[in-house]
Amino acid sequence: MGYEIGQQLRPSHHRGLTGDPLQTELGEPYRHWYILKVAALQEFVVQEWLRDEPGVVDAWLPTEKAWRNQPIGRRRRIPYKKKIAPGYVFVCVDRQIAWDVLRHQSNGKVLGVVGRDDKPMPVPEDQMRAMKKLPKTIQKIYAEQEAARAIVAGMKARIKDDCGVMAGWVVDVSEVNGGIAKVLVPLFGGRSAKLDAKFLEKHG
Repeated sequence: MGYEIGQQLRPSHHRGLTGDPLQTELGEPYRHWYILKVAALQEFVVQEWLRDEPGVVDAWLPTEKAWRNQPIGRRRRIPYKKKIAPGYVFVCVDRQIAWDVLRHQSNGKVLGVVGRDDKPMPVPEDQMRAMKKLPKTIQKIYAEQEAARAIVAGMKARIKDDCGVMAGWVVDVSEVNGGIAKVLVPLFGGRSAKLDAKFLEKHG
């Protein structure tokens, strides 16, 4: 947002957070993603606040499902949203945003915006699409790791459907070491083969 010398400005608490719609030279609307730097433990508060602001299309905080022990009462694990990028909130706007108003209205929760040469730097849409896939990718990796840890020597396991020609076979697990399982394949006359344990699931 630019200013001219001598321009009269209203105090920030009287000005709106967003201004004119973002438009191309042909008058077509568009939107921008920005990365906000946020004070510690304030990410969820900032996200909820921005979602209700006019001109804000989306406010996104990348999280993953994690587990922690309940501190009081009967000890048990409870799920919670773990922040993947602590200290940052992604905001999408379809209007020009007044950064000084944003910082003022946040009451110290928003510390700044990621940029270059002191100018806020928009994040390309293709990069945002890739980042939004990150939580699901992490969850898939964790699920595979948990499944792999459940495979132990002496059990019967089924080879998962995404493992080529051996998919669906039930095998005996003779050894598990470093995430690699040694299995006995009946159709090969009881010969052993090595598989990544993430391709196995408990059978029976």
